[in-house]
Amino acid sequence: MITASIKRTLKKIKSEIILNEICSGKTVYFENIMEKIAFKCIHSGIGKPSKYYAKHFSRDEYEIDFDSSYIIMIVMESRPISKARYDSYHLIEGIFWNRDVKISARPRQWAISG
Repeated sequence: MITASIKRTLKKIKSEIILNEICSGKTVYFENIMEKIAFKCIHSGIGKPSKYYAKHFSRDEYEIDFDSSYIIMIVMESRPISKARYDSYHLIEGIFWNRDVKISARPRQWAISG
């Protein structure tokens, strides 16, 4: 019970750090560990929408729409990271994207009709 409360408090502190840096006009880098995605937010100025970019393990950067509800979830569940970690994120080997899935032959099922 106490550990759950501490985890919630730490998550809130992390999201507040990210939000404060975005509001201050800095370029912010953060990572969602559960989704294995790194994000970059470039503040465009007062009254202009910020630009958001994402990187998965072993994949290149792509832009995310700024008015996506996904952005709010990302900020609330992420932790700040360094620019160096973000820049090398696509070089990290990811098992999710490189998984070699083998589908075994489906066994035959016989039906007896009478």
